[in-house]
Amino acid sequence: MRAETLLKPVTVLLALIAAVLLLHPTVTATDESIAGAEHWVQSVSGADGKPIKLYVWEKRLRAGDPSAFARSGKVVLLAHGAGTPGRIAFDLQVPEKSAVTYSLMDYLAGQGFDVFTVDYQNYGRSDHHPCGLCVTTQVAANDLNAVIDYISKLRGVDKIHLLGWSWGTNVTGLFTMQHPEKVRRLVLYAPPVWSAPRGQAPTEEFRTVTPDNARGLFELPASDAIAVETWVKEVAQWGPKAPNGVLLDLNTKMPLTEPKKIAAPTMIILGDLDRLTPITQPNLPGFFAELPNTDKQLIIIPGAGHALTVQKPRLRFYGEVAKWFSVE
Repeated sequence: MRAETLLKPVTVLLALIAAVLLLHPTVTATDESIAGAEHWVQSVSGADGKPIKLYVWEKRLRAGDPSAFARSGKVVLLAHGAGTPGRIAFDLQVPEKSAVTYSLMDYLAGQGFDVFTVDYQNYGRSDHHPCGLCVTTQVAANDLNAVIDYISKLRGVDKIHLLGWSWGTNVTGLFTMQHPEKVRRLVLYAPPVWSAPRGQAPTEEFRTVTPDNARGLFELPASDAIAVETWVKEVAQWGPKAPNGVLLDLNTKMPLTEPKKIAAPTMIILGDLDRLTPITQPNLPGFFAELPNTDKQLIIIPGAGHALTVQKPRLRFYGEVAKWFSVE
């Protein structure tokens, strides 16, 4: 642990049998050096037991040999939060070029990683069904399990690196508790670590993600305005409605994970301006302390908020994630 990066106390499956199937991945160029590929994972929905297709997006160096990942183990899956599909959260492509990319996927791919993200069921490009309240943290963790099994077979690895953002940290934390043998190293990015429920159970299956809702993820002036507006437009196309199973869990079932049962090396990272999962969460120091693996870090990024990929200190964020996943 690096002492200078630790948060000070006062500031500080249900197992499903999933058949996984690649359905003609579409490969597209995203710049001269990085290629993207679409995958579809055929699984079984934990919500209703019916077949479901999950959308998976991959980025890696175009010139690289995919078989090399079996030797290096540099395979990463990024898990999104409650209201934003994976490609928007982790691979935002802004028309106006910036010296620092707004895509965590592009950055990690440039560092030699094979990077994947998934849309949980009822999000983004994955299959949708009428039951939004059914898409709970456990159901999303089941989706992760199907996707990780698929990626592991595709790349010939037995463990992968895993990052969750916001509610996605509950999904990845729960998955890591249930399947420790499948996780190499874990990043919890802007985690809600409330120690008790905080609200009422939602009654509607879905909620509308308005432009103002989407902008609410960002703290200005920490964020780049052009990236925020691109994000808002993408959400309007791919995520205008979000399932309320997440709110059912966050409002009535917290805590959703037990840090003592997260065995993987774990880094918690968040911004000091984060309003949704602030550094002042009373349970944050205790959550970190209870992580059993001594290979752990808690990092606070100054001048950053909840959505670090579109904020000015994003290069520091990218670098910390890449460094964490590069440890042998």
